[in-house]
Amino acid sequence: MGIPPDSKRARTENPGFAGIEKRCAGQGGCFHTSHKNKISNCRYGSPMYKRGEETMLRKMLIVVLACVMYVSGFLMIRRNLVLKGEEGEFARIQEEMAKQVSENAAYTAKNQTDPLENQGEGSDADIQGQETGEDPVYEAPQALSGMMASYPDCIGWIDIEDTNVHYPVMQNADNEYYLHRDVSGEESISGCIYMDSNHDINGKGLHTIYGHHMKNGSMFKDVARFADPAYMEEHQRITILTADREIRLRPAYCYVGKADGAYRQALGTHGQVIQFIIEHTGLEINTDDLYVLVTCSYGSADERTYLYCIPDVE
Repeated sequence: MGIPPDSKRARTENPGFAGIEKRCAGQGGCFHTSHKNKISNCRYGSPMYKRGEETMLRKMLIVVLACVMYVSGFLMIRRNLVLKGEEGEFARIQEEMAKQVSENAAYTAKNQTDPLENQGEGSDADIQGQETGEDPVYEAPQALSGMMASYPDCIGWIDIEDTNVHYPVMQNADNEYYLHRDVSGEESISGCIYMDSNHDINGKGLHTIYGHHMKNGSMFKDVARFADPAYMEEHQRITILTADREIRLRPAYCYVGKADGAYRQALGTHGQVIQFIIEHTGLEINTDDLYVLVTCSYGSADERTYLYCIPDVE
């Protein structure tokens, strides 16, 4: 049987119909009806076939979304477990350091209150030291000395009273080395607190110390809280212990800004930073030592928090 003329015309006017024609030909053909009936009676052009395609697409989309959620959940759980492990490692070090620092502080306070109490006979050197008004000789906590022996990049310990900041301070020639490495040099999400490679922790001048702002409250998250004047007023004691000395600091100014031109001014030379603080606070600052604690702020991707600290002279 020949194909009716109107069907030939339909194929010419609607090239897309030719594909349906070919597929329908294998189904026994549907060319004995009009062009309109051909489309409605063909399973590839029927509404039921279209609904089937939509259902299949929805199922595929659900499967893809389920996979994405599964992978995201797995990565989140893995991240939390890693952070827990890192917290545990630091907690052990912090506990030992806190114990020794507390013992040293109690010993110092006792000697300052009653320097001759419990001094046995033959302690002339100690008595002479008190009589001449000499400061007690500084001795680094054993935990810190042990850490420095085990990890050559460890240069000190930073402690901000009544916060979660109690960490070793690292330093490497590569300023990005400890961004995502722990004290052992192993891969770490939270990284370490570390000092700029161009600065000397026991020298004079500018000392810049970096740390991540971790949402679990660790590292330098509490540094960002100093942007609140009331919080700063309540947290005035910052201590850095090194192999050679104890450095007592107090916060002078907290600045939050984008990492643009202001960033370079905020972390310029010692003189530039002093001038920067004076311009923003009106404070009169005369010191050879200046410490800047730097961390990220979550106001935007490019914001930084700078906590400027000066020696606390009692």
